Amino acid sequence: MSSSRTWYIFAALISFILGILFALIWAWGIVPIEFKNADLADLRAAVQDDYVRMVGLTYETDGNLEAAQRRLARLHLLNPAQTFTDLIERETRNPTNLATTDALIHLSQALGYKLPYTARRPAPGPKGTPTTILVVATPVAAALSFSLLEHTPLTCADEPETARLRLFVRDAAGRDLPNIALEIRSGDASETVYTGLKPERGLGYADYDVLPGKYTVRVLEAHQDAAINLVIGEPPANCRTDKGATPRGWKLIFQQR
Repeated sequence: MSSSRTWYIFAALISFILGILFALIWAWGIVPIEFKNADLADLRAAVQDDYVRMVGLTYETDGNLEAAQRRLARLHLLNPAQTFTDLIERETRNPTNLATTDALIHLSQALGYKLPYTARRPAPGPKGTPTTILVVATPVAAALSFSLLEHTPLTCADEPETARLRLFVRDAAGRDLPNIALEIRSGDASETVYTGLKPERGLGYADYDVLPGKYTVRVLEAHQDAAINLVIGEPPANCRTDKGATPRGWKLIFQQR
């Protein structure tokens, strides 16, 4: 009986020790955790930076802007222009990274980002033929100015569920401008949204869900006409009988002068 009890105690002790060891091994990451179908946006910041570099170098080779836009969209960057700015600044500190710096500057220009850098090396040609001219990044002074080209109320037929501001920003030629910051203010509260985060709706597009009240919208860090007193009404009881009388959103188009 004593021998049997000793064996049980010994077995329990071994099981306890093995359980502790397994828990420690798992906690310390010795046993690899396998991820499947992970999104690129879930990658570490350093790996995402490497991905952006590779997208830039690929664009430098093939000149395919649409492909580059699709690849970058998978990262769901909150501020793509700032990402490019930070990368370019880091690359310029390393004289061996001239090709990468060149590629990032060219891609940022092609995407329409107004960054304080320029490159002496030509952008990729139709065949993406690389050149051997060195890159020098220098500050570029840029003062943007916009006019409010369109100011159209949206009805509950346009926005049947959620009141929304639909914002569009274009350059002087009417082309979409991505990564433009727009400030939306209501009373003392303000929010900032960026164009280009929904590329399927246009690189110059942004939207913002709103509650009933009054709003103003302006392009940050630029001279422009502001959309003043954008009134959002309460949802009507019957959208059909309302006949568009209650503003449930606004469509604003800002165009560069």
